[in-house]
Amino acid sequence: MKSTASILATAVVLTTLTGCVTTPDFQMTEEQKNVIPQRWLGPSVQCQESINNLAEWWATWSDPEIALLVEKSQSANTDIRVARENLRQADAAMTIANAGMFPQADGEFRGGRSHFGGTGSNSFQIGLNLSLTLDAGGRYAAAQAAFSDYLYSKASLGQVQTAIAARVAQAYISLRLAQRRVSVAEQNLKTQQEAYDLANWRYKAGLVSSTDVDQAITSLEQTKASIPVYAAQVHQYRNLLAVLTSSRPDEVGLHQVKEIPQPPKNLALSIPGEVLRNRPDVRASEAQVMSAMARVTQARSALFPSLTISGSFGFSASTFGALGDAGTQSSSGFGTLNIPIFHAGSLLAQLEQRNSQLESARINYEASLLKGVQEVEDALNTIWAQQLREKSLREAERSARSAAISAQQDYNAGLQDFTVVLTTQRTLLTVQEALASVEAEISNGYVALYKAVGGGWPVPQEFKENDK
Repeated sequence: MKSTASILATAVVLTTLTGCVTTPDFQMTEEQKNVIPQRWLGPSVQCQESINNLAEWWATWSDPEIALLVEKSQSANTDIRVARENLRQADAAMTIANAGMFPQADGEFRGGRSHFGGTGSNSFQIGLNLSLTLDAGGRYAAAQAAFSDYLYSKASLGQVQTAIAARVAQAYISLRLAQRRVSVAEQNLKTQQEAYDLANWRYKAGLVSSTDVDQAITSLEQTKASIPVYAAQVHQYRNLLAVLTSSRPDEVGLHQVKEIPQPPKNLALSIPGEVLRNRPDVRASEAQVMSAMARVTQARSALFPSLTISGSFGFSASTFGALGDAGTQSSSGFGTLNIPIFHAGSLLAQLEQRNSQLESARINYEASLLKGVQEVEDALNTIWAQQLREKSLREAERSARSAAISAQQDYNAGLQDFTVVLTTQRTLLTVQEALASVEAEISNGYVALYKAVGGGWPVPQEFKENDK
């Protein structure tokens, strides 16, 4: 009885110590708080209403095909599937770590026969072995670290989902841009062909020199030369989409030429702190800090004694049928108190190592916040600049088209030099290509903005609960 009382007393002491060696809750440092601006400094994006679900921002775009491609990538992309398996592994590791806080029980059955001096005997044993280790919070801290690693895997999955969604959207936009460039070149090719036919007719009629014909051919062939390049880009982006959606290129389709997809342009940004905190990379860094804090606690608990209580209960008899009869019962109980005395400084060094890892995790968290600020501000500035550029280019296209038509009419009437016709045609082609590019840049800017604010993944409930 005295030994049992001593074991229980030691257990009470260790339980008390557990309350002294605990992991604090995650809190942002003052340096980390100062990283987050009070407001976004970039030019305001034209907004009308906020988007309710940033996790599926692609569903609000004008082109349904972009939504289909992104949705397919979210389920089929190989990087996302690997990230899901990593999350599955982290979930299993969390279960393993949690099991360390509970008693371990194993059933045992033994049967055998022995011979001595020509006499044989049988023996049968059946029983239950129990064990429980109590320490100063180390096992609980290990479970906390495993849970944080699980959250890290969830956020890492979100990072991959966000990145793949953005890459699919950008590849689709680039494909439509390449198709648009092919279309623009082919339209201008018709006009240039008409100019060549007229110049050639006038040359044969002796009205102009061969210079007009040569210039017309040069312009015509230059435009022709650009078409295979843009057509190759169409195939390249189709191949990229096939990889991102784990499909064959012929399954992607997208052969019909369509306009460059346009975003709804109704993204209303929340305050910087809310936006940045919900980015998956920031959440992943936060989980790493939480895990490092728990491992510091685990290392600190190793400096305190630990108690392992084990015992067994069972039956032992010479025949299997006699198991359970009176007199066949057996039981035992043990208590092992482990007191760290001399480890050549390894325990303190491990604690120092864990503290250093915690400081590194905090620095990485600050870096992820800084990266978030940069990406949001860059996206806002890109959209603003390209929108202004688009406005000017639309006016330039209108003037270039008018100038090209006037120059052609004047040349037909013999009032204009052919060089002016070619110049206005080239200018129109250049402006139209630039306008197509700026439309794609605006759409890509919105994709970058959605990605920068964490669009593409739903914030797991576990993170929301930790925020409370």
